[in-house]
Amino acid sequence: MIKQIDWQGTPAYTLENDTLIVSICPAIGNNAYSIWDKKLDRETLRVPASPAELIEQPIQYGTPILMPPNRISKGKFHFDGRDYQFDINHATGNHIHGMNRSQPWSVTASGEREGKLFLTSVLRLAEDANVQRQYPHALELEVTYELEGGTLRQLLKATNHGETSAPFGYGLHTWFLLDGEPDKWTLQVPTEGIWELNELNVPTGQIDKLSGRFEQLVQGDRLGGYNLDTVFQIGDYPCLAILSKDTMEIRYSGSKEFKQWVIFTKGEANEFICLEPYTWVTDAPNLDLPADVTGLRGIAPGDTLELEVKLEVLHK
Repeated sequence: MIKQIDWQGTPAYTLENDTLIVSICPAIGNNAYSIWDKKLDRETLRVPASPAELIEQPIQYGTPILMPPNRISKGKFHFDGRDYQFDINHATGNHIHGMNRSQPWSVTASGEREGKLFLTSVLRLAEDANVQRQYPHALELEVTYELEGGTLRQLLKATNHGETSAPFGYGLHTWFLLDGEPDKWTLQVPTEGIWELNELNVPTGQIDKLSGRFEQLVQGDRLGGYNLDTVFQIGDYPCLAILSKDTMEIRYSGSKEFKQWVIFTKGEANEFICLEPYTWVTDAPNLDLPADVTGLRGIAPGDTLELEVKLEVLHK
């Protein structure tokens, strides 16, 4: 079933079946902020204590939507004949994680079709003056969350209603709980390389081969002892990360446009891990590399880009 709820005074929605209860707050960034596993009686995500906490720290909980993801050096870049200046919102003097943090999205449809529960919401960037002064494009973002069994899909349609090509990068910053037991969890993330980062965590343009423990992640490795804030190049592998323990397996995947993973443990792995699929790498517009490496792309006037991210909760 699907229903609207009152989340401490803020409207939200739940999609519930026999396996999962997914809570989504279109009013605050359209964040899927909770995934309750009914089979194991546990929370899957790092959940904010209140809507106020999510508003104050919108990237720190649930499944934040990033457009564009991660850092842009000094907030500046050039694309298709235009210069852009995004706000400096990080202590390093860079822009980070885009402008679509906690704006309200408009719910346009909900219900059940073909056995799947769904909730569709829209954000029209042309209606946000703060976005327009930094990113002057009439982009419409439509996100549909779709729940079937233990699988939650996020389907994005990004449509350019403007008259100029819009530079576009997209990502999610999904916080998975490790329950303070990193040694019991295994992460498998097939990738081909690691982006070298400078002292400000911005790519230098060099991609290093996997080495040391990072090589073990291709086949799977226990998370105990890992301290990650690492940008991986997927290469010819599919976009797939598998987080598992003895009772369950979480498979997190993206469509072919997702070319990078960022893995973040916020210090040594303990309570949680962020698995972040990105279509473009950190600071992509400022890297002098081919677009098929960085993921840099534009959406032409009148065109729509469709992306899918799938989260599967499997029980052993």
